[in-house]
Amino acid sequence: MSFNPQRLSAAFVFLLSWAWPCLVPAQQLPLHYLTRQEGLANLSINALAQDRAGYLWVGTDNGLFRYNGAAFRRYARGDGLADTQITGLVTDARQRLWVGTNEGTYLLDGERLVAAPYDGKQVPVAADQPMSAGPDGGAMVVSGGRVFQVTVADGHPAARPHFSADQRRRLPALDQVDSVWGEADGGLWLGCDRALCQAGTRGVRVWDRAAGVPDDHWYNIARMADGALWARGGSHIVVLERGATRFVDRTPPGEVMRKAVIGVALTEDAEHRVLASTDDGVARWSGGRWEFFDSRNGLKKGGGVLAMLSDRDHGMWLGTAGHGLVRWLGYDNWENWTKAQGLPDDSVISFLRDGAGRMRIGTRSGMARLGAGDTAPAAPEPGHASQQWSSQAMDAQGRLWAGSYGGMLARDDGRGGGEVPVASLPIIFRLLADRDGRLWISTGDGLYVLERPGDGAAPARPAGLAAGSSLLTEMTRHSCQSHDGTLWFLTDSTLWRRRAGRWDSYPLRTEGQTDFDSMSCSADGSLWLGRGTAGLWRVEVGAAGLAKHEVRVPLLRDKSLASIHEDSRGWLWLGTDAGLLAWNKQQWRLFDSNDGLVWDSTIPRSFYEDKDGTLWLPTPNGASHILHPERLFAPHRLSAIVEAVVRDGAVLPLHNDDTLAWSSGSLQFTMASLSYEHRGALRFRYRMAGLEQEWSSSATPMLRYPALPPGSYRLQYAVENIDTQSMSATQELGFAIAPPWWRTTAFHLSCLAAAAVALWLAYRYRVRGLRASNARMEGLVRERTRQLEQRTRELELSQEALRERALRDGLTKAWNRMAMLEMLEQAILKAQREGAHFLLVLLDLDHFKRINDTYGHPAGDAVLREVVARLGACVRPYDLVGRYGGEEFLVLLPDLARPDGAARVEAMRWAIAASPVDLGGPGPLPVSASFGVAQFDPARPAAAGELVGRADQALYRAKALGRNRVEYADDDLREGAA
Repeated sequence: MSFNPQRLSAAFVFLLSWAWPCLVPAQQLPLHYLTRQEGLANLSINALAQDRAGYLWVGTDNGLFRYNGAAFRRYARGDGLADTQITGLVTDARQRLWVGTNEGTYLLDGERLVAAPYDGKQVPVAADQPMSAGPDGGAMVVSGGRVFQVTVADGHPAARPHFSADQRRRLPALDQVDSVWGEADGGLWLGCDRALCQAGTRGVRVWDRAAGVPDDHWYNIARMADGALWARGGSHIVVLERGATRFVDRTPPGEVMRKAVIGVALTEDAEHRVLASTDDGVARWSGGRWEFFDSRNGLKKGGGVLAMLSDRDHGMWLGTAGHGLVRWLGYDNWENWTKAQGLPDDSVISFLRDGAGRMRIGTRSGMARLGAGDTAPAAPEPGHASQQWSSQAMDAQGRLWAGSYGGMLARDDGRGGGEVPVASLPIIFRLLADRDGRLWISTGDGLYVLERPGDGAAPARPAGLAAGSSLLTEMTRHSCQSHDGTLWFLTDSTLWRRRAGRWDSYPLRTEGQTDFDSMSCSADGSLWLGRGTAGLWRVEVGAAGLAKHEVRVPLLRDKSLASIHEDSRGWLWLGTDAGLLAWNKQQWRLFDSNDGLVWDSTIPRSFYEDKDGTLWLPTPNGASHILHPERLFAPHRLSAIVEAVVRDGAVLPLHNDDTLAWSSGSLQFTMASLSYEHRGALRFRYRMAGLEQEWSSSATPMLRYPALPPGSYRLQYAVENIDTQSMSATQELGFAIAPPWWRTTAFHLSCLAAAAVALWLAYRYRVRGLRASNARMEGLVRERTRQLEQRTRELELSQEALRERALRDGLTKAWNRMAMLEMLEQAILKAQREGAHFLLVLLDLDHFKRINDTYGHPAGDAVLREVVARLGACVRPYDLVGRYGGEEFLVLLPDLARPDGAARVEAMRWAIAASPVDLGGPGPLPVSASFGVAQFDPARPAAAGELVGRADQALYRAKALGRNRVEYADDDLREGAA
């Protein structure tokens, strides 16, 4: 028998695709790691839980953390914990959070952690002994090998042993418990003395080898939605199906649960599949077999996956020992493949499902094939050249065709031996096998066709086209076939239609506009056309000719449209340079890498719809497979809460209808949305009823209202997700600001009472009949009244002086940082109402540290005062100059845009640098400053923090470019260029 390398390669690929599904799914997991950068100070996670409000609770080796989707809040010794190593978390039936540590068990009461002692002593929880919700609203914990029940009694948390001393004496295994699971009927399952124990009203039953339970330490037990009881031991997993009398060994195959670990994890996802931690990552029981996810899928586990949580929105979270909290993006909605999973190249261009059900993926460096069920790693397609396979098609006889950017047209030999070159053409963009058996080839030099693919004939120009027509000379990138059999072809300038053997052309090019460069046929006979940054168009061809209608898609704004596909449901999919847009005939949604897509941008190639309705997307960084398109439109609950209220540096316990004392300080509200999907698209909408008429929107959840006057207010707020086109219910927080004491009714009444007493005394003197006394009394009354009025004026002036002093910088007498930020907030609100621009200038004295180091701080102070004086001389009376900090100053120039304000900013720079500062003894000292300028545009409003940040970036650029210069923020530069 002769040796055939191609057949050997094909056999190897077949064997690999057959064996690998037993090992690991090939996909690249879309994982996001939350670490110290996001505020999670400790990366070794032992426990996870979610409470009723939606907060995620993360127990680490050094503190308990609460996560709201945007930030972590740490609870440690100052919050009631005596030990910060968190070993267990559980929410009970009343949604109270119980926390286990190496030192004791705690209940979260408000913002404090309160210990639950037994007999005056703490009840520690070991790291490998998870907690469970108790049957009566409390929790069950294992401490020192014994089972304790923790509850709230008389308003205080407390613990008590679950089993009596007599029960433990009769069954010593109850003193050697490793884990506990509380049942709804009040019973318990325990990992006890290398077996499983079931405790109920009839006593305790031991399930051991005779009942199918291997000899092992059982660290995790859970009842799943289908009624099956799962138990995860040190090296085994067993299941007791509903109604069964014997456990089934469901230990994953291979040596994947052999290492000693400090904890194990077991959970169930929304599809009722069970996930368990393994030595290398995670195993998932699905469809009667185990799937494994580990480093080959991109999972970084460190010392292991010690905790798992399926949240209320069906998201999956993994807690690792060393790599922090892992969010599995788009859990079970997306599969991704990259070069790390066997693709020849990360840049994917084409897809095709062959007759054997295997997926072929064309890349810029060759063809790859996934194994059966798309679970094995990609392997090179045998016998295929390392071409840029731009398009694939299957003809009416089931033959596979492929075209490349290099112009190669090839046919699969049908025997697994590779391709058969058919023709060399110009660059091939698209292959289309029509229902009549023809193969249409769209190239960079027009259209070709194989009338009878496979008969050995070379591709030819289509018949019936006039010589010189654009379909024979221009680049032809896209083609599609309507439901009625009509063929459509798109060139740079023309839309071509072939129906019943007749060709018709419709010019598309419009002077001054870009060409259409993407196309998809619609079920109703119309077409979808895309024009890059010019958006989406609907095209219909009727008796009157071609009609184009632009389709306004708000989410498409500022994006470049690369590809279009209308699927078998009639849903529309748009690939862009910044994510995937989808329309289910009711709403648009945007998806990107934060949702599980392998890459934010797609390439200008076609989507591929599989026979089961799933979709494959080509991107420059791999392939994405949308497993459940309908789930992408499932509603995600959006919540809006006021997480904290702060004034004058203190947190206020503000509740609905509370009354606050008046203060000159700002009232700051911190909002949160406990939704973990599409976080980057959240916008917080709010208005202060009683103060504002219009709603404001911000991506920043911080609201600040400076010095609210006395009165009644209602903060109305909601959260909007612009990617999913959804919004939470509007919430309200009503409160009142009490007037200051000098404006209270009591004060006014006391003044009136004093005046009445004076009048009464005067009347008494007059009754006594002496005119002189009467005159003196009248004088006293007038004097008293004058004094009262003067006192009132003094109080008002004193209050104003105090406020003025609080808002001024003590050294330079310029406005201080707090005042400038408050006035910046007011300027933003005013500019939004009036549609006005203004400039925000952030300047920093160059080499100021040298002045302090060389001449001393008194000299530096003199320089700062002189700089403020020079700035004050350059600005208008209503411009604002303030000290931002150190040698940094903020200048607010209302009603000026960059074209009008540039000269004024330059004048400020010149005023500082033009002449040295006379310091007396040391002599004149040259001083200069670098300026960063940001423009507020009411058409693209920015929050105060964002505006200062942009000015700060421009200032840093001025420093980097040599100092003593003015630089403008990037956005303003682009606007000026436009």
